Amino acid sequence: MALAYDFNIQDLIDAGCDLAQARQLDIDNMIFQETVETSDFASKHYIQTGIEHNTPIIGFEQPKNWDFLKKSSDAGCSWNSCTLSSEPTKKLWSPHNYDCSLEFCWNDPQITKNFRAFWKLKCQSDPETEFDNAFYQFVISQTTKAVNDSMWRIAYFDYKDNTNTDFAGIDNIFLKLQGILTDPILAAQQRVAITQNAGADIAAQMTLPADAGYQYLKKMFDLMITNRPYMMSMPGLKFRITQELALNYLNWLQNTKEVTCCFSPTDGVTSSRYALSNLNYMGIPIQIEQEWTALIKHIAGPSATKYDKPHRALLTYDTEISVGTCDMNAFKQMKRIYDPVTEKLHIRVKTNIDVQATFDKNFILAI
Repeated sequence: MALAYDFNIQDLIDAGCDLAQARQLDIDNMIFQETVETSDFASKHYIQTGIEHNTPIIGFEQPKNWDFLKKSSDAGCSWNSCTLSSEPTKKLWSPHNYDCSLEFCWNDPQITKNFRAFWKLKCQSDPETEFDNAFYQFVISQTTKAVNDSMWRIAYFDYKDNTNTDFAGIDNIFLKLQGILTDPILAAQQRVAITQNAGADIAAQMTLPADAGYQYLKKMFDLMITNRPYMMSMPGLKFRITQELALNYLNWLQNTKEVTCCFSPTDGVTSSRYALSNLNYMGIPIQIEQEWTALIKHIAGPSATKYDKPHRALLTYDTEISVGTCDMNAFKQMKRIYDPVTEKLHIRVKTNIDVQATFDKNFILAI
């Protein structure tokens, strides 16, 4: 059984650090190659707990009750009869379980003297009693990050018909939104086609006109204002878009809309009113989903000649895209199991998840 965490301390020593120096390294200050930390999935999504298979999504259509109050009768104590109108979404949850197990065995050949020295493990280290040591805490930290990474993949890129059964759990939210928009009336009101996604190869797909980001955002906004104007009052309304579309829109703003107050004839640009951190369209904030872009490229692989819809944008509010789970323990469950007979330590992670659009009419999709 190979060591569950592929960490070769000898490579670090061979790179110019002797063992004494390696032992003094602070693991908490370790620098990783990843340049953008995967954002916390739970904090960026509306999580509904208490769900099971075929339980209804908690959501109600609440039409305006314009005619609720009526003029009082002049005939004494006679009251008008009134009704309230509301309707549940009628959608059902269909969660799936996902899991993973890490296994460690002290007789593994990778656990060398140098490995033990680096992690300050005793010669006869007992994983049952030394769980607080740096090595295990490092593994737990990395496992937590890996679970978070996987949540993004599951919610946005897994699908039931995947030939790779490891990733054939739930249908991702993009598939579900596109399924809703097979209705031609809804498609005309809520869908924008990104023509570059149909490019023959990656180069064609990633070559965007200078104003592409602006034009797609404008089309989405126009559809919302024309067909779903009430969305403007919903809390948490935002554009969620892929990286290249955001950069394209930012460049267009800087090249065509930068105001003269921000330039100096001697110093060049001294400040800018446009930046990725405050990007918006018509006052609606733009949230760049680095995870979408990274996953599209990851799933395609290094030898890909074409990406699967590399440009995507979603205009909606916080509670429209709902993530469902049995409870928060099921959402991020991590257990440590030590078997004294085999002397193996298992770190097991299990989650239960589904993702749904709460209502069919409360989003605009560009894809």
